[in-house]
Amino acid sequence: MSVRLLMIMVTALLVGALPSAATPPQFLITIENGAPYFLPVSATVETGTSIRWDNPTATNHTITHNGCVNGEVCAFDSGNMAPNESYTLPGLPPGQYPYFCQVHPIMRGVLTVTEPAVAPAQT
Repeated sequence: MSVRLLMIMVTALLVGALPSAATPPQFLITIENGAPYFLPVSATVETGTSIRWDNPTATNHTITHNGCVNGEVCAFDSGNMAPNESYTLPGLPPGQYPYFCQVHPIMRGVLTVTEPAVAPAQT
């Protein structure tokens, strides 16, 4: 392997041009103007998966975990999301996370986080 090719590969790795096994996947939830309001309304992801909510609507919204308003642990709260903004969580521990929009409480969703599936051992 030439030194030049090796330098190009090292540089690409350093700037993230090549995929990395350490880069977790991202799951997208889109806010809609009508029911069910969050697409998908019920989402299941594995631990370590980042979750992004996109707000393509012309209205402000929040992504607020139910725990933030009922005296339990507040796992996430986006605050006000203006039109065309996004909110991203880097990941959550396993569990079920019901959430809603504080501006429009009829908007509700559920995020379920599971342990990663373990591949069966090959014999």
